[in-house]
Amino acid sequence: MLNESSLRELKNYYRALADPTRLRIVQILATEGDQAVSDLVRKLRISQPLVSWHLHRLKRSGIVRAERLGREVRCSFDRERFGQLSERGYRALMNRSTAPTGGK
Repeated sequence: MLNESSLRELKNYYRALADPTRLRIVQILATEGDQAVSDLVRKLRISQPLVSWHLHRLKRSGIVRAERLGREVRCSFDRERFGQLSERGYRALMNRSTAPTGGK
């Protein structure tokens, strides 16, 4: 059975991936490597505050890391963490003993 912490972590992971803009950010970081927030703004053609909001959700889920270098914030895709969360989600879905009990 998954504990509350693991359930919360998986929920944040799947919610982070449930948005087309966040999926596009992950795709860019995974295929093109580290990016400055300003580069993501240009590539996505959306405002800097909106990109930052999406990045916050991705960072909270553990999929993306950010590092400030002077005035610039560079983002990177955390492949290892993404793989761990994907595997954990798969195991949770395929293992009946991890299913939540009772209720809705």
